[in-house]
Amino acid sequence: MTRRRRSAQEAKPASTTPRPRAAGPVNLRQEVRSLLVIAAPLAAAYLAEIAMMITDMVIVGRLGSVQLAAVGLAGDLMIEIMLFGMAIVSIVGVLVAQAIGAGDEASGAHHLRQGLWLATALSVPGMLLCWNLMPLLALTDQDPAVLAFGESYLHAAVWCFLPSLWFVVLREFVAALSRPQSVMVITVAAVALNAVLSYGLVHGAFGLPALGVAGAGWATSIVCWVMFAALAWHMTRAARFRPYRVFHALSRLDPAACRQILALGLPLGGLALMEGGLFAVTAILMGVLGAEALAANQIVITVIGITFVVAMALGEAAAIRVAYGMGAGDPAQAQRAGLLGIGLGVLVSAAAAVVVLAAPETLAGLFLDLGDPANREVVELTAGLFVIAAVFQIFDGVQAISSRALRGLRDTFAPMWIAGLGYWGFGIPGGYLLAFVFGYGASGLWWGLALGLSVTAVMLAWRFFRLSWRIRQQAEASGSAAAEVVDS
Repeated sequence: MTRRRRSAQEAKPASTTPRPRAAGPVNLRQEVRSLLVIAAPLAAAYLAEIAMMITDMVIVGRLGSVQLAAVGLAGDLMIEIMLFGMAIVSIVGVLVAQAIGAGDEASGAHHLRQGLWLATALSVPGMLLCWNLMPLLALTDQDPAVLAFGESYLHAAVWCFLPSLWFVVLREFVAALSRPQSVMVITVAAVALNAVLSYGLVHGAFGLPALGVAGAGWATSIVCWVMFAALAWHMTRAARFRPYRVFHALSRLDPAACRQILALGLPLGGLALMEGGLFAVTAILMGVLGAEALAANQIVITVIGITFVVAMALGEAAAIRVAYGMGAGDPAQAQRAGLLGIGLGVLVSAAAAVVVLAAPETLAGLFLDLGDPANREVVELTAGLFVIAAVFQIFDGVQAISSRALRGLRDTFAPMWIAGLGYWGFGIPGGYLLAFVFGYGASGLWWGLALGLSVTAVMLAWRFFRLSWRIRQQAEASGSAAAEVVDS
């Protein structure tokens, strides 16, 4: 067999060439356990990433409000660009899980290696864009001081782009093998390392040079390289990963496999941009309503972000378990895994909603001095938005998990358009009408968000149920579990 034919065979979807293999969990309890084994460490890792961002903001905030604004603006924009690339390469986890389910471990490792190649290619334009972000923002008449500090930060932080995308590829691989505990350990340890490096390089402590806002950027870059190196080293040493020889023949580029990853991953990148744009536009419209509305919006977004990352971890777990079921030739297990993931997301979001409804002012007090009369308007706005957030976050969790469960079926294009319709056809227009035409202000914008996410959640959950049921019925009718997933 020629090298070209061998590469093409490795890149072939596992679901079209299934091998006889045990389908894995056969009851609900075992499937729930399998989902939580993947989701719990990932949720801890995602929360640790949030902790790193908050740490940087607190440390830089001691330099002054202008420096804080600059790092916040530059960091948010860089993260949005990185999320586009991360969403694309995240499909590697689905491809690996399907290959493992089909008993084709060599193909799973091959997808990992090609994912690293694609991550490298995506990093080049991403880094160039981040490097020149501040000159581009200068065209929008931003504060020159903010632009200067932001450029100083970005020119140091931009070097985290490549290792961050590589880390995501490795993270997807270990999660597909149901071994994400190493990701949790590395990410949690990185919180402490980031705090020490950021404080030292920003303020000149611990014998390190005082670099100001650039120090926070360099700390981010160093920590990202350490995280990638630690996970790569673990994957070469741990007995569970050694048989895959994940870094063997790494220099071999397979364009066909890269095109497959890109074709499936690009809609995920588009979905990430639509979702990020939804909240960016909402923040801009909140700013139009006033600084108090913008502050209340930021507080609520920060709090419910904790619930969202838990839902996101459940969604990643659902995508892997769905893909594994398809690769193993068991569409019934795939459907069960997706529906259980959605159900668990509803339970987690409902529990968080109870907390939010029970103590809205207490949560606002984590960010504001409740005794200061100057904060009274922001506190009242925040409490009102928390009531809406209780509804909002349930549907937000469902849409996040449903879209990822659909990834497990390799259905990525239709979910992007569904999200676009929900976010931009209902969410933004509905929020604008309620806030500015009907005069409901900040709460109107959030009811618009809730409407958009509700429509998206219902449509995505229904699509998963309908598509997974159709695949299951086709497999049972034909006596084969090799039904190929196509967009419809």
